[in-house]
Amino acid sequence: MYELQDTITAIATPAGVGGIGVIRLSGNKAFEMAQKLLPETKPFEKRRQILFTAFCHPQTGESLDEGLLLIMPAPQSYTTEDVVEFHVHGSPLLLEKIIEVLAGLGARLAHPGEFTYRAFIHGRLDLTQAEAVESLVSAQGDASRRQALRHLTGGLASHLEPMEEFLKSLYLKVEARLEFADDGIPPLDRAKFEEEVAGVRNELQKLLDSYQQGKVLREGLTVALVGPPNVGKSSLLNTLLGTQRAIVTPLAGTTRDVVEGDIRLKGVRVRFFDTAGLRNAENVVEVEGIRRSRQVMEEADLIFWLIDASNPAESLTELETSSLPANRVWYLFNKVDLVTDREPWKKILQLPTEKCLSFSCATQEGLFRVFGAVESFIQTSSGGEDVVITSTRHRQEVEKALAALNNLQTLMETLQPFELWAEELKAAALAIGHIRGKDLPAKAFEDIFNKFCVGK
Repeated sequence: MYELQDTITAIATPAGVGGIGVIRLSGNKAFEMAQKLLPETKPFEKRRQILFTAFCHPQTGESLDEGLLLIMPAPQSYTTEDVVEFHVHGSPLLLEKIIEVLAGLGARLAHPGEFTYRAFIHGRLDLTQAEAVESLVSAQGDASRRQALRHLTGGLASHLEPMEEFLKSLYLKVEARLEFADDGIPPLDRAKFEEEVAGVRNELQKLLDSYQQGKVLREGLTVALVGPPNVGKSSLLNTLLGTQRAIVTPLAGTTRDVVEGDIRLKGVRVRFFDTAGLRNAENVVEVEGIRRSRQVMEEADLIFWLIDASNPAESLTELETSSLPANRVWYLFNKVDLVTDREPWKKILQLPTEKCLSFSCATQEGLFRVFGAVESFIQTSSGGEDVVITSTRHRQEVEKALAALNNLQTLMETLQPFELWAEELKAAALAIGHIRGKDLPAKAFEDIFNKFCVGK
């Protein structure tokens, strides 16, 4: 995938002007190259240290800058190779100039994620920890940051490794009965074996069930505010955001396009989408707005169907013609300040009462209930000890392992031969190993590490 013998370099700080810029250099010639940028009077020893020094062009002697040089000998470095970091002033021109000088000395510009790839290849990180680096860099909220850090420090790896080893031990139990059947090995205790398989299946199911929560932690939560015109969608968006993000007028059909804004709630980024009012429309602009509204509804994690508590008929009529996923929908009765009944849904039999709530954008009465509905969907773990998968790749491998053990369960129940049992156990263990980076094809590594930024 990457040429590991090269000495690689990249800017490790974000693009743009800043107080400090960092250039990372890793490989067996890192110290030799770095020394050539220092004055002849300042040679450095190959030991862990920080130097304050001038940096000069090795051919012309031109002064480039002054700053810190961090020297990290192998294997006590991020990549486990010899690593040098130049901490200089954050001028993009200066940083590019130093990169140009290092390239002239033989360094290659690093590919996206190549420093972390080397850390993985050299055994400093397993693949779940390497992926957590990218998740930590791109975290959308405090909850996703905490979850990424938990994976980076081995939370997921420490859960998967014993599971993989246990599956291998079950495989060996079966394989022993095949290879040494005539050597006096005792029969397999099937009851205990089935119990052990069931235990692993339960653990895998818990991991699979955690994916939806993990996806929300990683990517944030999307909430669509939908319903007919003039039920208060734009007003609710403005109220939730605490700003006048959407235009609000008494005229129906004011919102012609999707308007969005976001907040942080329980450490998670929550994006709200104010959509065009759903109704029969002939105006070409409004028709396009309604089409986009329906697309947002299909993609949203959570749908808030708004109903005018003082005039619910139009909302309920439109609701009957809309195919909504029941598990993602809440029914919000706005303008409750205009009616005496604070629970109007009790008169509407087709709505699930546990997913109905009332509020008023005008008086902000009951607004806490709206936030509560969002929080209930986030379901952030308060204890912080739960293992949660956040990656689509991880979910797919867990599904493969679970499918193999489900097949095994069927084989055991129908008294199929041990050879078939062994194949399913091998497939399950292989899938868990894939999550941690074992036996993956080169293309898979490219797909994973190409998501990283250059310099990480």
